[in-house]
Amino acid sequence: MVDKIQMIGTAFLPIDKSNKKILVSKRSMNKKYFPGYWEVIGGNLEFGEDFTDCVIREVKEEINCNIKNLTHLHSRTMYLNDLMYITVAYYGEILEEPVFNKNEISEIKWITENEIDDFEFCPGDVELLKIGFKSIK
Repeated sequence: MVDKIQMIGTAFLPIDKSNKKILVSKRSMNKKYFPGYWEVIGGNLEFGEDFTDCVIREVKEEINCNIKNLTHLHSRTMYLNDLMYITVAYYGEILEEPVFNKNEISEIKWITENEIDDFEFCPGDVELLKIGFKSIK
């Protein structure tokens, strides 16, 4: 069954509590899967890495930020095209202005809960965003 696992990884929702916003990113058009779709920050777990280390590394690689108040948000298993995706999601605050990695991301935007439907998100990310917005109310 292990050959059916496509991804084990993390997601991170940078939150702006005072404005009730979450930072999302638009995938670069050179990405193999879901090019040009919007998503939450995150990526694949590397061998030997724990989930916390993975989320810290991915945030640094994708938006060049450090995190404070890292909090577990949700864990999920999703099935898509006969493959399994395991994601451990967190939320927290970023300490710097984000500067995105142009190889990974083409755009970033702080959004409100009412704006979720204005974007085409990768599968499963709307669910994470809705859970994330509940956490900052």
